[in-house]
Amino acid sequence: MPPFRRMLAIFVHRRYGSGAMDGLSSDWQSAVSFVALLAGVTISVVVLAAVGSIRRSLNEGTARQSQQMRKLAETVATLTAQQRAAEARIQQLTDANRKLTEELAALRERQGDAESVPRTAGAARILH
Repeated sequence: MPPFRRMLAIFVHRRYGSGAMDGLSSDWQSAVSFVALLAGVTISVVVLAAVGSIRRSLNEGTARQSQQMRKLAETVATLTAQQRAAEARIQQLTDANRKLTEELAALRERQGDAESVPRTAGAARILH
């Protein structure tokens, strides 16, 4: 007896008693076996289709995440370059500010020296 028929016979024997399979003809047993086999194949096809769909969804999600990671990496690289350019510009402005501050201090010092020198009365009137 094939394994499936044996399993069917054991199931029917346990469920309906020892004589239940005796009353079924070979044609009925073949029909029940065929329907059970067809149900198993149908379930297998449905499960395989579901697994394929899940794998496809996961692959698409992975591809989207990879694309987003590349875009983020590009954005980070762009922002890093902009930050370095800004830091260089800030350094240039700081140096220019220091130079102007030194020149202003030198001008004030010269002005203070010039005011401390006694002037003649005519020169003072012309300047003021």
